[in-house]
Amino acid sequence: MSASLIARYTDAVLDFSLDETQPAPETSRPPAPSDEDVAAFVRRTLRLAEKSGADHLVLLGLGSGVIPTALKDSMPDTIRLIVCEMDPDAARTFMDANPDWRDGSGRGCVIADASPWAQLCLLALSGANTQNSATALAPDLGDQDRARLQALQRLFVSARPHQAINSALLSHVAVQAPDLSVGAILSPDEPELDAFFSQFPDWVREVVVIWDAGSVPDRIFACAAPVRHLARPLDDFATQRNHMLDHCAGDWVLFLDGDECFSHDVWSLFTALMLIKRLEACYFPRMTLYPDESHCKVGFGLWPDLQLRLFRNRPGVRFERPIHERLTNLTGRTALALDAPILHLSRVRKTPEQLAAKLERFRQVGGTAHRLNSDYPHLPRALFPEAAFISGTLQTLLLEENPA
Repeated sequence: MSASLIARYTDAVLDFSLDETQPAPETSRPPAPSDEDVAAFVRRTLRLAEKSGADHLVLLGLGSGVIPTALKDSMPDTIRLIVCEMDPDAARTFMDANPDWRDGSGRGCVIADASPWAQLCLLALSGANTQNSATALAPDLGDQDRARLQALQRLFVSARPHQAINSALLSHVAVQAPDLSVGAILSPDEPELDAFFSQFPDWVREVVVIWDAGSVPDRIFACAAPVRHLARPLDDFATQRNHMLDHCAGDWVLFLDGDECFSHDVWSLFTALMLIKRLEACYFPRMTLYPDESHCKVGFGLWPDLQLRLFRNRPGVRFERPIHERLTNLTGRTALALDAPILHLSRVRKTPEQLAAKLERFRQVGGTAHRLNSDYPHLPRALFPEAAFISGTLQTLLLEENPA
């Protein structure tokens, strides 16, 4: 699955243009190194990879394209080469010249995406991590590419794979669920709110809802957890979120929007995240389902679209910015839950008129116009691992400090 995911993800990115009417900008590529320099780099890199017992060699950057082909031709069968390229145009040029790299079935593959988080997640989902991989920075990079890829290299090396285990599944003794408040700011016009409320399990301490209205809607929503309904007309999103946070009493807080949910399997394993030692917060990939519920958007920041949604309810943690708000004052160990995606249902639940009204609301609050493209690169949702209850674990990456 991992080779297929990388190959199909890269194909989806490279086969799509955000604006086909505009020619791709011409970028100057560095000159190819000499044959002697290439041979020396390959010998040195493979010697280090073999000495470390690596299963994967992660090459940061295609450069002129000479280094990856030389490495692939010289590598032993025991090591797989993964090249991370953050310039889709450079990757497209390389893949057109080297079509044997396209299907990912050989000993070399290319991850093409400008998002470092997409690169990191795809590496992890392919089985490459700091414990079983050697890394090397391509020597023939421009200054800007080198800086971006060095940052990705540091991120990859610092992320530690961890299986978050649901201990309740391993013991006949009841395990007390973590003290979790769920928060949401909702519009009474949000479609399918019954489905939103029905997702929450009964171990959740409370669901705190701030309605964008002058009074609480006169409706009853079935929910296994206790619900507190409050009303406050929305002025900006950070203020509304902070009002929500002020009413959350749990040791932990999770916040979701009305068009977001976790699968039943993820909810069944969710407590495993809050049992990770010294954990302060957790990011989740957000999977925007489009054009139907069996496909999701990818590339250009559309995936993994990481969302910091779970955190310890510490004094001083607040939301900032009137729109596209973000959490501040969160420090310490942070997890990235690889196979626990937030399912974003906006594009499959809302009518075009409802989507237009949502974007107009964003414009009114933040002063910036938003636009929806008529098409996006997308892949079958089934290509991406999603946690299953039977596994008893969630796959995570741990970072000792919040990257934000």
